[in-house]
Amino acid sequence: MPLRRMPTFEELLNPLPVYSPKYWYYQFVSFFLRTIGMLSEGIKISYTYGFDSGMIMNYIYRNVPSGRFYIGKVLDRAFLNQVTCKAFRAIKEIQKNAIKDFLKGRNGRPTFIVDLASGKADYVYDALNEVNGHVHVLLRDIDEAVLSESKAIAEKLNLLDKVSYELGDALDLDSLKNIRPNPDLLIEVGLYGIIHDDELIRKHFFHLRDILNPEAILFNVQTYNPQIELIARTLLNQEGERCVWHLRPAEQVIGWAADAGFKDPKVTMDPYGIYAVIMMKS
Repeated sequence: MPLRRMPTFEELLNPLPVYSPKYWYYQFVSFFLRTIGMLSEGIKISYTYGFDSGMIMNYIYRNVPSGRFYIGKVLDRAFLNQVTCKAFRAIKEIQKNAIKDFLKGRNGRPTFIVDLASGKADYVYDALNEVNGHVHVLLRDIDEAVLSESKAIAEKLNLLDKVSYELGDALDLDSLKNIRPNPDLLIEVGLYGIIHDDELIRKHFFHLRDILNPEAILFNVQTYNPQIELIARTLLNQEGERCVWHLRPAEQVIGWAADAGFKDPKVTMDPYGIYAVIMMKS
């Protein structure tokens, strides 16, 4: 069965004309979510922190419906059962397993992992809990509050001796140059979908190779999403603007990474066909 045509990034950026039936449909959905929908804890978090935030990712990963009154919990379960949320949970497991496989391949050698846009890094903690070894992880993010919450999670899991935290922008070259030693595994998941400049991502792979030169890199690409327009027309990002994501073919991003010197892509799709999780060697 052929996939439904997705609106282009440019189409999503442009407002719908008021005479379009879709305009009124999304106006109604947005009104519902911002009123009755706020009884759902997940929808409330989405509007408070942004649907691309670490806060909502952590809530979706937890997958326990919560809300005000019975209707709030019903709405929250419906929210958590959306295919986009299911895909988030699926790629968390895929990313965890990719990290575990990398660590097993190190055969006990000391390993340094850097996550450049970690959020709360649940997938990293899950991997560390399931694989023994001489591992240290540096988690970096632009959100100090998210890093603080991530540190609290690590403390509960007794992982603080394995993890360091640093405020930093994944795209800032001077910031990247301060990372030492060079990582064995570099992680960038959930980042490229919110970067809308293709050339910026392409050059970024060269910067990662030239500055950090990791043994391997783990990233993901959102390739397809039947809810992409619903999200763009009704939800907000961390900056309080419309949450417009950029879909790209996995082959395109793999090609950019290959041009920078990364090779041997191992691609794992989530069961919903939304995300590709990719591990490449240096």
